[in-house]
Amino acid sequence: MFDNPYAMEPTQESYVQHPMDWQVTPNGDPEWLFMLKRQEYLVELLEAYYETDNTAYRDLMKHLLFDWIDNNLTLPDTWRTIDTGIRLLNWTAVIGALQEENQLNADEQQIIDDAVRQQAEYLRTHYTEKFDISNWGVLITTGILVYAARFPKTIEPEVVTWAQSKLDIELDLQVDADGNQWEQSPLYLLEVWRSVLSVYAAQTAAHQDVKPIIVEKSVAMTRLIAQYLKPDMTLVQQGDTDRIRIDSLYNVATALLNLPTLANMQEIFDFGLLALANRTLKFPEKSEHLSTSLLAFGSGNAFWRSSWQTNADYLHIYNGNLGSGHGHAALGHIDLVIDGQDVLVDLGRYTYVDGTERRYLKSPSAHNVMTVDHQAFSRPKDSWKYAYVATPLGIHEIKRPHTQSVVLSYFDSQNQATVTRYVISIPEAKLWATIDMIRAQGHHQWQHYWQVAPQLKVLNNGQQLDLGEEFRLATTSDTVSLSQTLWAPRYNQLEHLSRIETEQDFTNFGIQGTVVGRQSDGVQLISITPTQSGSELAVTTSAAWGINVKLNNGDDFLITLQPDNTIVGRKLFWFDGIEAYGTLNVFKRHNGNVVYHEQIL
Repeated sequence: MFDNPYAMEPTQESYVQHPMDWQVTPNGDPEWLFMLKRQEYLVELLEAYYETDNTAYRDLMKHLLFDWIDNNLTLPDTWRTIDTGIRLLNWTAVIGALQEENQLNADEQQIIDDAVRQQAEYLRTHYTEKFDISNWGVLITTGILVYAARFPKTIEPEVVTWAQSKLDIELDLQVDADGNQWEQSPLYLLEVWRSVLSVYAAQTAAHQDVKPIIVEKSVAMTRLIAQYLKPDMTLVQQGDTDRIRIDSLYNVATALLNLPTLANMQEIFDFGLLALANRTLKFPEKSEHLSTSLLAFGSGNAFWRSSWQTNADYLHIYNGNLGSGHGHAALGHIDLVIDGQDVLVDLGRYTYVDGTERRYLKSPSAHNVMTVDHQAFSRPKDSWKYAYVATPLGIHEIKRPHTQSVVLSYFDSQNQATVTRYVISIPEAKLWATIDMIRAQGHHQWQHYWQVAPQLKVLNNGQQLDLGEEFRLATTSDTVSLSQTLWAPRYNQLEHLSRIETEQDFTNFGIQGTVVGRQSDGVQLISITPTQSGSELAVTTSAAWGINVKLNNGDDFLITLQPDNTIVGRKLFWFDGIEAYGTLNVFKRHNGNVVYHEQIL
């Protein structure tokens, strides 16, 4: 069983092998073998030994180390570069502990040294240019650098110098100024972050000079990954990511970098990093020092939260480049948490074995997005590649005193459609409105998908759906259906949740509104028929469109749009007795009287 929370491909089922067969997977998934050969369990055995003082753990650790050498060192055709780099990193603290306790004789030490040199040389000779922009590259080079920091006389100096220069290139190419790793997966950002922190810890422990880019990118990744944490402190499941907490890793990162940790982090440390740091670390100060909103423009990710408390509201929106094969077809996707509870979620990854589940969970319909005529805007070709992809056109944030809005758009080349999504947060009312517009020549059917958190049972009342006993989703679409779909909280773990799908026809131009709020507020969504100043006739939806969101306390929120520039007649329009001008407006009224007006665009 590989159930470490930071394992890239964990399993929940235990398998017994006696003797160990290093070349056969018991469950048909080759990722199981990859996990076996990375040997992270050696570090876990070391931790168990330190905690219990039971030498059986230490003895098993040593046995498995040499068993790998005996059964794999002469079979480099069965190696992979990523697993070899990870294995060297995992061996570092283990071999250090065996040396400190005089558990290695001269012959055994020589066997280990030869094995390490052979693996390091393998990594150098099998490194290809594509690894410069892959998490594989980072995990390859950091394995060499971590081992070399602890044991400077084992790996050839030119190999160490090569690894350091490559890591500099990898970090420069892969990690942007915000701290995001380009592959569009928080889990693989975590793996890169963890590996770079390992270099920082090991080189600091060895009193070596740490390259400035390692410090700079470590700090940036530490700050950025916190934005991917929902109020319950689990990661958003963007791309190939599991629903996990990262407390122990975050705490060590902040302690190493002299940064405050987050207020809601459990007081635990990652043993693997502690073993590499080889010193006592003081638990970092707890603080709510990070911003409650961030637009990571380069990667196309927007984050907002009401606070850093566990009962906070939280919104994550994605509209960036696809990234690597770990990226999912999710342009315009929304993750929403209200009062600390998941409401709209991502379905996760489940498996890397190519097949129905893998391709579905990477497809648009597994996300909170739209499709035209049931055609995916980006379509997975197999487990790792895509047949075609849509093009993100941008993501922007507009802050006003009472609202915070995100505007995004993309071009769907498969359907020759341009899609724009406005996401309007009204925090004081706990309302989130999504206004979607599409332009595509001809007559089409337009689908919207909403993946509802698994703890919420959905009651379909047509255009108004109750999500559990606390939340409500309302839509302007006339056609609403409900189904059960897959959800994978972790790799190799499959469950189900409710999916809402809406559909409407449009010709050339379409627009649809969706609102999510609390049932206790009596959320009602009403479509408005605008008129143009100087005329009592209704206008086309591309000229003017509006909705009114009514609450049971007498408040209502009128949202108006003018999608097209007006070139015939007056540019002023009337919406439910209110005159408005501009692409996007929000009016708050109480008992019919305007409380405030915010012109967003």
